[in-house]
Amino acid sequence: MDNHGVQSNEQQPHQQITTDIHKELGDRRQSSIIDLWATVDKSRLEQDVHIIPLEDLYTRFHTNPRNGLSAATIVDAQTQYGLNKMTPQKPPSYFWLLFQQLFMGFNAILWVAGIFAFLAYKPFGEPNPSVTNLALGIVLVLVITCNSILNVYQEIKSIKIVASFSNLLPTIATVRRDGREQQIVTDQIVPGDIILVRMGDKLPADCRFISCEGLK
Repeated sequence: MDNHGVQSNEQQPHQQITTDIHKELGDRRQSSIIDLWATVDKSRLEQDVHIIPLEDLYTRFHTNPRNGLSAATIVDAQTQYGLNKMTPQKPPSYFWLLFQQLFMGFNAILWVAGIFAFLAYKPFGEPNPSVTNLALGIVLVLVITCNSILNVYQEIKSIKIVASFSNLLPTIATVRRDGREQQIVTDQIVPGDIILVRMGDKLPADCRFISCEGLK
């Protein structure tokens, strides 16, 4: 009985510490979620065009599946929403990319090691400096420089690949306006346009399917 009581008493502090750790982790996780939610653009989450009834959708955008948008509605929509295209990001400066690679991250530690190597090459009052320290400092500088240039090259390639994705978007779309089928440039599409998509076509914008046949 005494041994059992001793074991129970020994386990209580461990259980208490474990509980406190779990509670602290839970509080941190909840705080992180709250901080992340604060950065979310709430207006994007409030869109309901994908769930409201179709009749309400037609009324909101002044359109209908038979005739599409009218010319006057198109002008108003283009003034309100602008062009149907993604805003291109400003390309970063290559010099700034190189600066980041040279002096940030692990390279900052290598720079410190290189400086100490150069300082150790010829200490104060030492008539015979060690060439090994000089060679080590030069090697570290070369490693930092070559590694940074290679990383910048890879990052520039990645930026160009992402930019090339815009070429995958279609340039011409078939829409129904004023009761007629028309082919227009995709950046002229506005909310409320009735877009006709056939086999092999690419979607020129975020769309809601209102009718389909043989869709897979």
